Formats: sequence, structure tokens, C-alpha cells
Amino acid sequence: MFSGMFDHKQTLAYVSAHLSRILANRMREELAPLGLLPAQFTALAEIAQDEGLTQKQLVERLDLEQPGVARTLTTMEGEGWIERRTANGAQGLYLTQRARDVLPQALGAIQALNSDALRELSRTEREHLIDALEDAVSGARRK
Repeated sequence: MFSGMFDHKQTLAYVSAHLSRILANRMREELAPLGLLPAQFTALAEIAQDEGLTQKQLVERLDLEQPGVARTLTTMEGEGWIERRTANGAQGLYLTQRARDVLPQALGAIQALNSDALRELSRTEREHLIDALEDAVSGARRK
């Protein structure tokens, strides 16, 4: 009917959105037994790399909207994943013991998911893919 049109399923936007949905669903399935949601895992993993960082720093590092991060952190604090402490006049984010106990399992599950998703690619192809996607992210930010 519309012959000659490009195949929208062969666009970066379509393929990346499709892959994102698949991986997000699998991530949710892997983390659910641990009591974590994907956004919570991402925040915990980032906080674990630099405990004491502020909410503003976390927003910048994750490149997410501040209100969404604030809601996630409030929920996480209520569920006992993180605590906020004031040091040097700034309120920092810290892992609780609960988070310290669960995070290694969560990291392992996500690492296994990542390996499974990339299993058909060689190490070099994986590195090139990640580099190319990072470049695409940068390009997409430029409007």
C-alpha cells in the first residue's frame, strides 16, 4: 500500500525502544525477588560507587528528571534501602545494611542479564556497540 516508504522497524528509535522494553522487563523480573525495582537498583548502584553524594549529584549522574529521582529516593528511604545524612552542610545519600546485603546479588543478576543479552557478540563487537550507542545518545541530545 505504501511501497517505497522506509521501514520504521529499521530505525535506531524503533530498535532501541524495543530493546529497552525487553531489557527493562527482564530487569524487573530479575530484581523483583530481591524487592527492588529497576530505578531503585540504578540509584543504589550509583550511590554505592560514591556514598555521600547529594541528590542533585545523583540526578546529574543518572541524567534523569529531579522530581522522579526525588520520589524514588523517598520510597527507597521509606523501604530501608538508603538513609540521608547531613555532612559538611549537605545532605548525602548512604546505603543501609539492607542495601549492602542485597546489592551484590542485584549486581550479579544484572551482570548476568547483560551477558545474556550480548552473548551473540564478540568482546570487540560488544565494546563497539556500547561506544556507538553512547555516541548516539550524545547525538540525540543535540537537537
